[in-house]
Amino acid sequence: MICADTIITENIDFCPDQETAPGVSSVEIFAARVSDFTAIIEPPKLGVATSLDAAATIVGPHTFPVGQGFFKINILPDTGLVESANEGERGNKSNTNTFSGTLPGVSARNKGFIRKYQNVGMIFLVTQINGDIVQIGSRISPAFLIDASATSGQKVGDLNGIPVKFADAQAYQAPVYTGVITEFTPPV
Repeated sequence: MICADTIITENIDFCPDQETAPGVSSVEIFAARVSDFTAIIEPPKLGVATSLDAAATIVGPHTFPVGQGFFKINILPDTGLVESANEGERGNKSNTNTFSGTLPGVSARNKGFIRKYQNVGMIFLVTQINGDIVQIGSRISPAFLIDASATSGQKVGDLNGIPVKFADAQAYQAPVYTGVITEFTPPV
């Protein structure tokens, strides 16, 4: 077997004046059930990608039937987090990508969200503070809810909300999505 390396060699340098702001937006989070899509784009295979950027980018766009698309989720500020953990043995590495955040309040709507989506394969597009949009979940390995722990709080200043966490398992860390984000059309 002959293995082709299509990715050009690049320096991984860093300028001290580059901004690397942490965190995710509390208002620019998009979600959709995998079953709602007509096409879900993936990052190129390693034998196809020609740069390190390309190997971790989904150019998109994902497509939906007319009227369907991503719905928006708001979370409490400073509770959102995207993590990618490289796991496994040498020569057999894979990645777990997670999105977590806290839904504000323990309302019937938020409880209904948990009930509806707790066993459903999802794709999330999460906007990071630096402007990158990263994707959790894919057609092959959707993101599933792995934690939802509602709390009303006990005293002033306590959390009143539902911390949620969705995770996938991929061959790659959460890729950057650069395609158009199609939002669903609300009923009239």
